[in-house]
Amino acid sequence: MSAEQALAVAFAVGAAFFYALSNVLQQHEAEQLPEDDTLKLGLLARLARRPRWVAGMGSDVGGYVFEALALGAGTLVLVEPILSTALLLSLFLGRIITKRHIPAEGWIAAVVLAAGVSLFLYQTSPEGGVAIASDRAWLVAVPPVVAVVFGCVALAQLTHGARRAAYLGAAAGTLFAVSAVLTKAFVHFLGGGVFNWVDHWEPYALAVSSITGLVLAQSAFQTGELAAAVGSEQVLQPLVGVALGVGLLQEQITVAGPLAHLALGLALAAMVWGVLALSRIENPRTQLSGPEISTEE
Repeated sequence: MSAEQALAVAFAVGAAFFYALSNVLQQHEAEQLPEDDTLKLGLLARLARRPRWVAGMGSDVGGYVFEALALGAGTLVLVEPILSTALLLSLFLGRIITKRHIPAEGWIAAVVLAAGVSLFLYQTSPEGGVAIASDRAWLVAVPPVVAVVFGCVALAQLTHGARRAAYLGAAAGTLFAVSAVLTKAFVHFLGGGVFNWVDHWEPYALAVSSITGLVLAQSAFQTGELAAAVGSEQVLQPLVGVALGVGLLQEQITVAGPLAHLALGLALAAMVWGVLALSRIENPRTQLSGPEISTEE
């Protein structure tokens, strides 16, 4: 391994750690708010008054910076699988910081899920592509994306606990994938000048998708089911991201040979099984007493 690759690995591990810490801190605060705030923009306003949640947001920014540094020093194929370990780190840090108990089957499901995401990202590493998608392509892509998000939210309303967390996490992951595509356009516009983005619609859509995704993610955290929330988000984000990259940005994916197709099939199966397994594992604390309701503002 070259010095540059080693640096990329170090940055990627740092990013995964900060993302995991952000998940734990934000989830611990979100689960203490009443369910009346779920899926409302006011949820973010209430959370913003909590120092630990703000620290979690800072950790999220730190993860983003480290991820950018990792991608600057290494390839997507090297960096992204390492980032998928954020789920395992989230469970580990949750056990240390918030004393959250995860049963053995939960750890097994998380390991399988992380391995599946890593293998999927390795097999579908994109090449080429453009920075800005055409308006026509967006008109085709938006309806199914909206259908997935609203479908997940509707299903979340019909259930509770880990399943509710999984549905809301999936909706958040879908919107975060959209945000990633819009971010590429925003960065491209910035290359032409600091205010070059003002006349384009993509940056405004980026703000909407990011804020809505954040509300959905925090609503998933409100259930108290960290593993299910993070696991489903972690699966939908790369799945939708790859689909949008191919469909909107004309990126190319090469899966050559029967072994590569078998690996991709196994990766998808592991991801699906991992999410389903995590969505069936209820946190004993939420089963017995539900989230702790706090009146702290």
